[in-house]
Order: sequence, then C-alpha cells, then structure tokens
Amino acid sequence: MRIYVNGREVEIKDNSKNVLEALKNIGIEIPNLCYLSETSVYGACRMCLVEVDGKDIVTSCTLKPREGMKIKTNTPEIYELRRGILELILATHNRDCTICDRNGSCKLQKYAEEFGIRDIRFTKIKKDNVVDKSSPIVRDNSKCILCGDCVRVCEEVQGIGVIDFAYRGFSTQVTPAFSNELAKSECVYCGQCVAHCPTAALTFRNDLEKLYQALSSDKIVIGMVAPAVRVAIQEELSLESDLAMAERIATFLRMSGFNKVFDVAFGADLVAYEEAHEFYKRLSRQEKLPQFTSCCPAWVKYVEQYYPKFVENLSTVKSPQQALGSLIKKIYAKKMGLNPQDIFLVSFMPCTAKKFEAEREEHAGVVDLVLTTKELSQMIKASGINIKQISPEPFDRPFGISSQGGLSFGKTGGVFGSVVSVLRDEIGISREEYDNLLEGVKIAKITLKDGKSIRAAVIFGLANARKIMKKISSGEFNVDIVEVMACNYGCIGGGGQPYPNDSRMRQKRAHILRETVGIKTLLSPVENFYVQKLYQEDLSDEHARHIIHTNYKPRKRVEFQDIEILPLPKEEKTVVRVCLGTSCYMKGSYNLLSQLIDYVRTEDLSDEVEITGTFCLEHCGKSPNVMVNDKLISEATFEKIKEVLEKYAKLSK
Repeated sequence: MRIYVNGREVEIKDNSKNVLEALKNIGIEIPNLCYLSETSVYGACRMCLVEVDGKDIVTSCTLKPREGMKIKTNTPEIYELRRGILELILATHNRDCTICDRNGSCKLQKYAEEFGIRDIRFTKIKKDNVVDKSSPIVRDNSKCILCGDCVRVCEEVQGIGVIDFAYRGFSTQVTPAFSNELAKSECVYCGQCVAHCPTAALTFRNDLEKLYQALSSDKIVIGMVAPAVRVAIQEELSLESDLAMAERIATFLRMSGFNKVFDVAFGADLVAYEEAHEFYKRLSRQEKLPQFTSCCPAWVKYVEQYYPKFVENLSTVKSPQQALGSLIKKIYAKKMGLNPQDIFLVSFMPCTAKKFEAEREEHAGVVDLVLTTKELSQMIKASGINIKQISPEPFDRPFGISSQGGLSFGKTGGVFGSVVSVLRDEIGISREEYDNLLEGVKIAKITLKDGKSIRAAVIFGLANARKIMKKISSGEFNVDIVEVMACNYGCIGGGGQPYPNDSRMRQKRAHILRETVGIKTLLSPVENFYVQKLYQEDLSDEHARHIIHTNYKPRKRVEFQDIEILPLPKEEKTVVRVCLGTSCYMKGSYNLLSQLIDYVRTEDLSDEVEITGTFCLEHCGKSPNVMVNDKLISEATFEKIKEVLEKYAKLSK
C-alpha cells in the first residue's frame, strides 16, 4: 500500500494495524503516551495526532491506513497541540523528577525535554496522593497520567483486571477495587503494569539499601544471577551486545564485596533434571496430570487463586532461584563449614514476582534479598565502574556451570525444552512435532522411544493461560505437561527489566539470549558434571531431594472481611457463612445464598439465623463451601444446609 507522508510517497504493509504502527515501521516515531500494540486502542492521550488529507487532525492510533492517503506528522498546529497536551498533563503531575525511580527513562520526561517545556502556563492542580507500598509493586498516584496502559495490560494481556479507573473528573484514579492495597487484591505481582507504565506511577520496591547494609556487615554475601538479567543489563547500560556480560557482572559483584557469585542457570539445570524425572513418574502412573511447571511465581499464585483444584498439578520442584538458594544454605554451607545464618544470599532477577516468591512462608530464610535488573543497573552506575572495561571472570564453582537448557529458562519455552532435552538423553525420543495454536501458545507432540506419547502446551501471558485452563477444566483440551510464563516472551519481559519493555525489545532480548545459549558447549542438564556430582553425593535418595521440593495450597484471592447480609444482634444465634470466592461462586454459591435468604425470610427465622458472605473457606477443591457455626459443609447443597440448620434449631429448643 502506498501513502504520502510529509510530501513523500512511501510504501507500508497492507496489514498495518493503524497509521501509528505503519509509520513506526518506516522510521517515523509518532509521540504517544497511551498506545500499546499488545492491547486494544485507547486513544486517550491525544499525543499521536496527525493531519489527514490537508483538513482533519486525528489520532494516528485509531486511524486505519488506506491507499493514497496524505499524512502530515509535524505541522506547526500539531506541534502546538502536542505541547499544550504535555503542559496540561504536567500541571497535574508530580514533577519531582530528580528523586523519581524513572528519572532518565520516563516517557513523559523525554517528551517534555524534546518539546522544550521549561514553564507550565497552567495552575498546578493537586490530586489526592495515594502511595501503596504493601507489595513488591509500588503504586504512586501522584505520578499517574491516566494513560490506562496498566489497566489494559492487566485486563487484556494478563486476564486478571486487578486495577481499573475509579471516581470521576479530577478525582479519577487507577486503583484496585474499593481503593484497597495491592497486597489485599488478586494481584499476582507479575509486574506487567510496571513494565508498561510510561511514568513511575507503578514501579517496584527498591531494596538496594538492604544490600549495602549486608555488604557493610560481617555477613558472607553470596550473589546469583538469572539468565534474563545478562541479556538486558547491556541494554540498560547502553552497551552493544556482549556475550561475556554475565562474567563481567560476576567480576563487578566481587569488586563490590560479594564473597561468591553463582549462576542461576545452574539451578535451572537442576530443576529441569528433577522436573523431568518427576514428570516421567507422573506420566507412567497417569496421576496428577497435566503437570504444570512451577518456575514462574506469578503463575503459581495465579493457580492458587483461580484454579485451586489444580494446585496438586503444579510441579513440586522449586524454582531455580529457590532450588539454588536451598542448595547454598543447606548443602554448600555445610561443606564449607559455614553457618547458614551467616550467609546473606542475594538473587538478581528480571522479575517483580521473585521478590514475592522469596518472602513466601514456604521459602522463608532461603533467599535473603531479590534485586531486579534495574536495581543492579543502579548499583553499577552508582559505583562509577565502567563494566565494559573490566575483565570477565567465570562464576564460582560448583554452581557456575550450566547447559544450553538451563540458560534457555530466560525465555518462553525454555523450561519445557530443557525437560525434553533430559528425556531425550535418558529415555530417547523417536518423534517431535510443534505447532502454534495461537499467539503465545505452542503445542508439542512427542513420542518417547519407550512408546509413551506426550502432548504439551507452552504458554506465555496469563490471559492465554486462562483460555487453555478453561479447556483443560472442561476436558476439551488434553495435555500431559504445561509450561506457563506470566510475562510475554518469558522472563526477558519481566517487570524488573529496563524500560521500554515492549514486544520489540523483548524479541530483541530473546535473540540475544539465543546467541548466548548457542555458544554453550553443554547441550543438556544431563551433561552438567556438577549436577550429576550433586546427585551422587548429596541428592542420592528421595529424602535428600526434599530440599529442592515444596508444596502449594489454595490461596485466598482477596483479603476481605465477611459481608453481613442478614445481620443480627450479637446474642446467641446460628451464623451461616457462604463462600463467594471464585471456585465456590462458579459452583453455585451465589444461588445457595439467594435460596438461604429466601428460606430464612419465609420460615421467619431472621431472629435466629444470620447470613454472612465470605471470600474463602480454604477448601476450594470441594466447592461450594458453607460454614454453619463451626461446621463446614463442602460440596454444599440447599438440602444439606437446611438439614444442619434444622439440627441447630432443635438443639436451641
């Protein structure tokens, strides 16, 4: 398709989504603050204005290209309109840029500089400032420009919808339901809202101060670096692709006071090896299938909240972060004659959910601190050390060697691919087929040499995961193993990665990681000598291997107090608590609630029976659940509840 742009004829793709995308592909970047190619078009910021056919000025994100159209992108009128829009946004914005987490990488700051804005003509309007530090994700509404990127990513890409617009006019805010803290919401801490926020209205908790305190103490500080960190740090530091970046990071950390630096990719090798054997055992016994990978903590929390009946399908093998941390604290410390309490273990991750994972009660005391790629970058910049000029040094042994499989964990498909490589080496594969079901979902069919067939799904994005989980739940889709990464393209797109963190940057990181993986001489975790030695010396039996395994349980989706529906004075009474959480709701708890209210009113029991709604009775596998005083009724029906109520009525008489 040919169009005219600023007086020049250009050719664009016939399938271009909109004019904004079409012009971007030919090297013209239209300013915008609310456009995300991964989500629906919002068109709220009005920054992407263009002139069409010499008369109309419209938003390019909502404009479909057509043959022969004439576009102007930078007329004096458009320039003044964009400048005025920026001034209006800045009039209600917290402009303390020097102490902002996004100073230097803020899209609004970038445009203010490019448009030469030094004074704001409009009176500054103060908004209600809400700062939420209850979780690894920090929310500061004083920096929000209401672009809606976070809202659409959470709803459309992740399928969760934890945050949305609330209130009206100048009081409009982006907030969880009922203005709750994120920690009391359904948030899985995937950090995709952080990844796409153009300002610092959403960012992550910065924990660097804790590291500096540890480095100045008597603690033995040990670091470990994730695969996705090494491919993004050079981008953040404005360095060209450097295949020795991981080893330069290791050198830098030792120069900064770290006693040892290990490679999380070794932990990935260990996890893949253990998970492959766990899967093969389940496949042979045809139990707890499909097996879900458990390396992504956002996905694990998602299953705990939304699909509690599938919690036992999660692999019990810990994530590489927690598995390697457990080895360091429980095996390495003993061999080195160290007290685990004297070790301060720091994990460098691309992910905000990893901060949450390290703080889970199941993993307490393993990893002491999780820092993101951005925090590592801040540390490097503050040191004044030119990392490009320092000599690369290898990771410390024994946890410094990894295979291609282990390093591949940084991108989608890496976990499943590594599990397959173990099965290939130990059992043999006679046939493999791969097919893309839809964007973000790949299907694999594998036949092992012992005759067993495997059907697998590799998924990125929780909205995609929800589509597949619905099909699995209904029996429409049969698979044996499922890999899910909450972030599009995998860990390389984590919420702790540098901004911009869009699809183009993620594809670039995936390409760099593939190149880094390609130079590894070891292909499979089976070839990792130190993994095999670990099994021979320390993990030789199932009891010893329990340190790299864990268990999960259904989790409350929302922290809420009970809702009084038919309240009574606080004298003796029968209290009926009906669970309205997702699992119970889907199994008819709301209908039960309606039946009970009608029953109490019809039988004139309102002086004796109190009806209350609650959000979780921690028994999701046998929904719906109702509690009558202290008696739990699972798989409840109206008849079951009525029978129990009648017993209580007889006892009271």
